[in-house]
Amino acid sequence: METNIAKIEKYKSWGFNLTPATYRPDDKPKDKKPVAVKNGDGKWKWNIKVGKTWSDDELVAALETKRLAVYHNPSKYNASGQILFDAESDDKTFRVNRYLNLFPDTFTIGKKVNGVIIPTHKLYAKPNDVERVKQYGYDDPIEGKKVELLCSGVSVIDGLDRIILDSRKPTEANPEIIKHHLQFATFLAEIEPLWPVEGGRDEAHFLLAGALAKHTDLTLSIKKKFIKHFLEITNDEEVDNRLNKYEAQEEAYKNDPVKVVGIDALAKKLGGNFKSFDELKREEEKDEEVKFKPYPLISSAEFTHIEYPPVEFVMEPIFTEKSTNQIYGGYGGGKTLFGLALAMAMASGLDFLDYKCQRKIPTFYVEGELPASDIRTRRDAILQDYFVNNKDFDSNNMFQLTKDDLEMHGFKYGFDQIAVSRNMSDSQAKDYGRRGRELIEDMVYRIEQRTGQKPFFFLDNIAALTDIDENRSTDWTPLIQWLTKMKTKGFPSCFFHHSNKQTDGKKGSSGSSAKERLLDTSIQLEKLKDDQRFDMGGAKNLQTRITFDKARNFGGAKWDLPYLLTMNENGVWTKYPDLKQQDFKLIELWKKGIRSVDELAKDKEITLAKKTIYSHIKILKDQKLISDDKPKKEDF
Repeated sequence: METNIAKIEKYKSWGFNLTPATYRPDDKPKDKKPVAVKNGDGKWKWNIKVGKTWSDDELVAALETKRLAVYHNPSKYNASGQILFDAESDDKTFRVNRYLNLFPDTFTIGKKVNGVIIPTHKLYAKPNDVERVKQYGYDDPIEGKKVELLCSGVSVIDGLDRIILDSRKPTEANPEIIKHHLQFATFLAEIEPLWPVEGGRDEAHFLLAGALAKHTDLTLSIKKKFIKHFLEITNDEEVDNRLNKYEAQEEAYKNDPVKVVGIDALAKKLGGNFKSFDELKREEEKDEEVKFKPYPLISSAEFTHIEYPPVEFVMEPIFTEKSTNQIYGGYGGGKTLFGLALAMAMASGLDFLDYKCQRKIPTFYVEGELPASDIRTRRDAILQDYFVNNKDFDSNNMFQLTKDDLEMHGFKYGFDQIAVSRNMSDSQAKDYGRRGRELIEDMVYRIEQRTGQKPFFFLDNIAALTDIDENRSTDWTPLIQWLTKMKTKGFPSCFFHHSNKQTDGKKGSSGSSAKERLLDTSIQLEKLKDDQRFDMGGAKNLQTRITFDKARNFGGAKWDLPYLLTMNENGVWTKYPDLKQQDFKLIELWKKGIRSVDELAKDKEITLAKKTIYSHIKILKDQKLISDDKPKKEDF
């Protein structure tokens, strides 16, 4: 058996720049950082940054008590070493790991899972004719991190929690080929649970063969190698019959690409939306923007006769099935409660206030700030009225996602930001939050697949889900363009934002007004001031004033007038005209027949001067909230 000092000598002979690495199983078992040392200023740094070289005794101690790691790039203190990269599977289902043995043989590390040793890492050396290794990673929207191609920092290669399955020196391999191996394994692992158990397998392989030929550059030998293993995993004994389809479809694609079916056919057959397949596609397919496709040339005569799909309301008149909307307001204005009530009503096909739900639609509520328990408490408060009035809440048609949900499923940093500042010098901001938007978009597509309908999605809120300078219109552009693209595809949305502080007299939602230009509806919620507040019992209720500063489909009608809205602790919503409490008292007295200003002024609850009462009465008459008709019996 190889001794620890012999291991150290072997690793050094390979040109490895070694370092002890942290191992804290009771604290942070995933912490794989090199052990830090203090530099001359007393600050902690990695050893290569301060010129520290670990002794053989220190490295042996690391093998015995913690972990031993190797730097991917040799430092200036070990310039002769090879540049290494690590193909790693973090698949929590361990389905991807079953394909790692198909990768080129090299230094391999594994671990024991349920009594079985599985490979987890393959360490390779970069060939000299390859310019550089590009970092790569793929995360499943639900299951979290799947695979990585690591080329910076360190890889843990030995120590307490490492089992070396192949101790040979890392072999040279093209990192692009290894990346394609990781992508192919991830895709096969994703489709495996949906693969037909019996019946339909022949068609499924035909469709899979077509998709691989049409969209990928995988070689036939790689496809056959991985598919043969896939057949073993799925207990399929018709090996030759299945493998022949991949050769036949590759030939068919060369002869007539149009006739070969793509990934959509396989997705429909299996009932999935395979995001991992996008990673496998040819580079020119990954970025559709680079393709040139001319715009259609349409004359006015042709325009007259084109049958365009009508835009229908989902909640009339505020939301259509192709709309981008905003709900905003200050703290405590009730934005989340109002948004949840709308989402629940739309998912259940129910009217809300006097807004009419024209058709039942799935809803997806993304909550980026509040704890999940708070959201559930708000939802349950709204449900009280459903129970009392026997209204059916379709809980299977409403979906929600919170930071707690993500953290409980392995996303320790919560949501990927859906927009970031457009700082051209910042490499981290190069896609301006594209990944975060793609993750939300993937959820929307999956809801469509489950329900058979395109959902309406809510983003609560901009401050929590983005990292932008909201005063710069360019920072809003990628987000607004994405929301516009989504509504064009039939996925309406509503995002939540805060209102301006209005210290300079500027009203509206916070930040650049550029975002409002493409909105269909913009709704403001404000906490009621003392002269409008209602005397409501209970420990928790909502009182808010609602105004519209964008009403594309109903502006100028009765619908865009401001109003007051309350919800008591029993989930009962009540809508009132936009009045002061003194106005409500005047209406009450008027309906009782007390109509002279002198009599009205004598009421102890009226605090207005006679002159002011005159003006209030005139406004109430103009709004047709009172009239000079004789009081009716039901008014008393």
